[in-house]
Amino acid sequence: MDKSKTKISWRVEKTWAADVPGLRTFLLAEEHEFFTPYAELEAKLKLYNEREIEKSLLLSGTTLESSDYLLPLAQFKYLNIWEAVKCAALMAYKEAVSLKISPLVLVMDAPDASGFHKKALEGIILGSYAYEQFKGGAKSKEKKSEIFVPEIVFVSGGLDQPLITAELERLQTVCERVNRIRDLVNHPPAFLGPEEFACEAVKSAAACSLKIELWDENRLKGEGYAGLLAVGRGSNKPPRMVALTYEPEIDGDKKVPHVVLVGKGITFDSGGLSLKPGASMVDMKSDMAGAAAVLGAMEIIGRLGAKVKVTGILALAENMPSGTAQAPGDIIVMKNGKSVEVKNTDAEGRLILVDALQLGASLEPDFMVDAATLTGACRVALGIDVAAVLGRDADLIKRLKAAGEESGEILWELPLEKAYLENMKSDFADISNIGNSAYGGTITAALFLGEFVPEEIPWAHLDIAGPAYPGKKWKYFAPGATGYGARIMAGLVKNLG
Repeated sequence: MDKSKTKISWRVEKTWAADVPGLRTFLLAEEHEFFTPYAELEAKLKLYNEREIEKSLLLSGTTLESSDYLLPLAQFKYLNIWEAVKCAALMAYKEAVSLKISPLVLVMDAPDASGFHKKALEGIILGSYAYEQFKGGAKSKEKKSEIFVPEIVFVSGGLDQPLITAELERLQTVCERVNRIRDLVNHPPAFLGPEEFACEAVKSAAACSLKIELWDENRLKGEGYAGLLAVGRGSNKPPRMVALTYEPEIDGDKKVPHVVLVGKGITFDSGGLSLKPGASMVDMKSDMAGAAAVLGAMEIIGRLGAKVKVTGILALAENMPSGTAQAPGDIIVMKNGKSVEVKNTDAEGRLILVDALQLGASLEPDFMVDAATLTGACRVALGIDVAAVLGRDADLIKRLKAAGEESGEILWELPLEKAYLENMKSDFADISNIGNSAYGGTITAALFLGEFVPEEIPWAHLDIAGPAYPGKKWKYFAPGATGYGARIMAGLVKNLG
């Protein structure tokens, strides 16, 4: 079994005696014990706290079978409490794996602990993922099949045990869907082009009870979706567009809100004829992380249900240089008749998003959100920990930020300053695909998209260029894709219900 597919099993118990085998873990907060210590640990904890120890401590007798693990959250001092719990739970899980102790018992019997069980499981499931299908050959696969997987026990104490169980079941579904799309983003570009991505969406539709509609290059041409065709011209892998729809059960003629989610899916971005430097190309298989996030959100919604209608649109293309590729100076006439001068073929993501946004707008949604690894400028401005949100509907932006806080995916609002449109004027077309200034690239990219979204549609843009693929081990994530954005968009839909 691939380690990335290891199934985490868990259960909820009201109490757990000290003499029962297992690795009991106590997550200790700086100012308050969220996980109340059992009586026999009080003296040890008093000494532990008096000495201000900030390292984990394993307490064991002559055997490891019944051990206690003290894990202070203070060692994760740069994270908020929710993210610290995820990292701490993953640390405890790895300790249980290393010591081959099962079950891992997470004690949560304090009134304040409500909700922490979800964060702990989230950290363990997302943190135990690794993309290793090309590592080590047959012997490595045999070793992976022998990996020790401890059971997890959540001690609920006086909390509502059935409610905790239901929340954990829901959370497990969310995390497993996120890990699936992390696989897609981590796949080598030779394995996942536009056609293969569209096939993955077909699988998702079948598995998650979603309706699906597909556009190949002929249909794209016939319906005037010029952005995808222009970007895909240089590749021998033609572009695709996919629309997935979730329809809730409706009583009678009741009208429900309709949310459209749009994702950028450049399966590999060489920059086209505006070629990227070699070092900047290495991680460009991840330039479809926005589309993957939308696919993940749709899978979550399909599995868990929602009270609103949701359509997820994936714009899929590969951006390559060749004799047939679009060139700087080319002009594209988009579906709505607006012309775009291509001043840089490496600003291609916005060109394919325009097609998907126009399809989304034609559905007259109540809300529309797009997600894209759109600009390097966003990484410069906000780093890898934070994504940008821009839009013209304050309520929608507030809802997205709230969903991000719930999942630990932080959004920072940047201004959609219309004055910057002056920099995007073209002498030969209605607008150019980049600004004529070296500054404010994240804002000008969002402004460009906004030119193709009708004013009456509440719309927001997520630039997830930083946290979608940090390029290193990050918090509880292994190197590679994080699935950033899927939980935000699924959370937005859940909260709208």
